[in-house]
Amino acid sequence: MKKNAAIGNWRYAILALGVSVCLVGAFLMVAGEGILGESHSGIAAVVGIIGIGLISTSNTRMASKGLKESRKQTRIAE
Repeated sequence: MKKNAAIGNWRYAILALGVSVCLVGAFLMVAGEGILGESHSGIAAVVGIIGIGLISTSNTRMASKGLKESRKQTRIAE
């Protein structure tokens, strides 16, 4: 497996983890009272924010890879 392919797989893994964490936060917001008690909305909000951060991190890494590849192609073309 190439190094770039392995890095690309990690980006998608981070994206999937972020979506999963967001879904867990949404579940805690809806049904968290039975699991965490009365004050569950704060914990659910923090979990959701962490998931959104993971999603944005994966998208930033995907965009930076595309930018690096386009720069390489521009240099090759010149």
